[in-house]
Amino acid sequence: MEGSTMSAKELSHEEVVGRATDLVPFLREKAAETEQNRSMLPEVFDRLNNQGLFGITLAPGLGGLGMGLPTHLEAVMETARGCGSTAWLHSLIGNQNYLVGWYPPAAQEEVRAAGGSLFTCLVMGATITADRANGGVRLTGSWPYVSGVDQANWLMLSAHDPDEPKRNLTCLVPKSAVSVTDDWYCLGMKGTGSKTVSLDDEFVPDHRVLCFREAEQNGIPGSAVNDGLLYKTSPNSTVFSFVVASPAVGLAAAAIEDYRGRLKSRTNARMPSAQSEWASSQERLGRAQTQCAIAKATVLDCAHALMEQLEQGQRISVEYRVRYRMKMVEIVRLCSELVYDLFCDAGTGVMMEGNELQRAFRDIHVLRSHFVILPEFAAVNAGRIQLDLDPTGPFV
Repeated sequence: MEGSTMSAKELSHEEVVGRATDLVPFLREKAAETEQNRSMLPEVFDRLNNQGLFGITLAPGLGGLGMGLPTHLEAVMETARGCGSTAWLHSLIGNQNYLVGWYPPAAQEEVRAAGGSLFTCLVMGATITADRANGGVRLTGSWPYVSGVDQANWLMLSAHDPDEPKRNLTCLVPKSAVSVTDDWYCLGMKGTGSKTVSLDDEFVPDHRVLCFREAEQNGIPGSAVNDGLLYKTSPNSTVFSFVVASPAVGLAAAAIEDYRGRLKSRTNARMPSAQSEWASSQERLGRAQTQCAIAKATVLDCAHALMEQLEQGQRISVEYRVRYRMKMVEIVRLCSELVYDLFCDAGTGVMMEGNELQRAFRDIHVLRSHFVILPEFAAVNAGRIQLDLDPTGPFV
């Protein structure tokens, strides 16, 4: 596929993460403008795309680097130190791009023939029921919160199977098929352009319709043309919890950096001393840095463990799915509470528009609201498996 100037040659984990790190000052400089734009800026898209950062886990046959989950997650942690909205799209689109490699070869060939660097949006929660059609399905309805739709060239939109309502079909459709409602006005993650899309009696052929759960259990059609673990077997809902958690780690790191700088400079006539001399603030900074390091290590250690299980040919058990998801939920909680604590201690100056700590505060609390990492569902299941009870609810 055309687009990225980075070839799918052998690149090391360190090289790819380093490319993300190098973009942090640029992303930080563009963060306020990204929020005002309510969508990724063209120059930001170009920088990430030219460095191959949307294609870290994308199959080489579709123009990607075909690398593992830990590389993608650590690169996202870096971009999140610059801009939470950009990192959210980096994380989600990078994940969703690799899932295009799950579709049958005919669908992948159609995507390849369309050209352009792959930028795929996804809405997994079905909002409508598809209509059966000869050779495929027809879709009419709306899907909210489509992050990155302005930059997208393909979308994966889910619908209930008309013959089996509990069966979820994810339909791959070109961007040209959808209409977009500009309704993304949000407290945080303002620059993700997570708008509503609609389809009106759109025909989707069978080769672009996939039940992800069945593919995961019975065999991924795209594995016929794609080598690599993520295209042959992967617990996609479990992986998605990692994808949501990784920007939270980078946002926590960004908040710590801004807080540290503020402590070094904050003083006024009514303060007993410079804030850098306050033991309570020193304690917060010390605890926050350690918590952030623990969060990063936990996410990456779990990602490496997951990839090792896949390399050994293991099917990820229900118990492991529940444990991985619960850990990601706790990482997001830890990071959001860390940011909240620093925000509350940083003084009135952080309330001003454009402040980086304020932006991290808003972004991470919007991130924490994502359904896949709601603590109630995850914690109940983490308790149930310890009691030898089957888990319940979504994303198991």
